[in-house]
Amino acid sequence: MELVCDDPQMQWLYRHRSERMDATVPMFPELRARFHLARYEFACKYVDGLNVADIACGTGYGCRVLIETGKAQSVTGIDICPEAIEYAKSRHQVAGVRFFAADALQTGIPDQSVDCVVSFETIEHLENAEALMDEFYRIMKPGGRLICSTPNAWPLEIAPHHVREYNKASFSKLLDRRFKLEELYNQNSGSDFRFNHEQAEGIVATTDKNHLTAECFIAIARRA
Repeated sequence: MELVCDDPQMQWLYRHRSERMDATVPMFPELRARFHLARYEFACKYVDGLNVADIACGTGYGCRVLIETGKAQSVTGIDICPEAIEYAKSRHQVAGVRFFAADALQTGIPDQSVDCVVSFETIEHLENAEALMDEFYRIMKPGGRLICSTPNAWPLEIAPHHVREYNKASFSKLLDRRFKLEELYNQNSGSDFRFNHEQAEGIVATTDKNHLTAECFIAIARRA
């Protein structure tokens, strides 16, 4: 509470903590924060020297990670929530990063202008995730890469902000609409959350034997 008392942006983050995360702020459970941050750290090995778009970037901490740790050339962070973008500009605006508010389905980013699209925990929030794949495809250069994640078969009744549910097969099918899936990974938090399936914290390659134990999936896919 001392963290939020005199800071309107922290008050906003605290009120919306069920749907907004800043993994760099000691407001959230440690395992949950590490779970979110680990995705961006994982993505860093794919973005060196590239122009990246982080679609549904939320509070923007991940864009900063992609620049400072991943050494991306530039990162454009887009989120539909103006308050999240104002928070991002205030807390995580660094050289090479720009933020603006826009709908993920109509980003305003020019055609074929980015090398890599990052979008974590987005598709399950959209009724028309197919249109999102179309937008990713539109803004990405030929041969560009998509790094995307989604929870593995979390029932909608436990996730009030989700409108769709994915498993390995349906996630792969969605990606295949516009992209060629190259790599798929299980991510687990190591927490006592029942959909962690009692797995250790970490990111491991998905196999036919372990895919049911994923808490979330992370996909690496290419634009043709």
